[in-house]
Amino acid sequence: MGRSRPCTRDGLPLIGATRSPHVFVGGGHGMWGITLGPATGRLLAETVATGRRPAELAPFDPLR
Repeated sequence: MGRSRPCTRDGLPLIGATRSPHVFVGGGHGMWGITLGPATGRLLAETVATGRRPAELAPFDPLR
């Protein structure tokens, strides 16, 4: 039986740039997606708009 919520193996969401140019991800929040979605969106938008990753996103790097 699979999980009903999108989760990563380490339990941390994936937020940031991927190996593909111009592709960013913000997911894997599990049951906290609705709650953390606005903060994820704000930080991810900052990354896309400025090209700089906020320090708060370091633990959630999709390429970790």
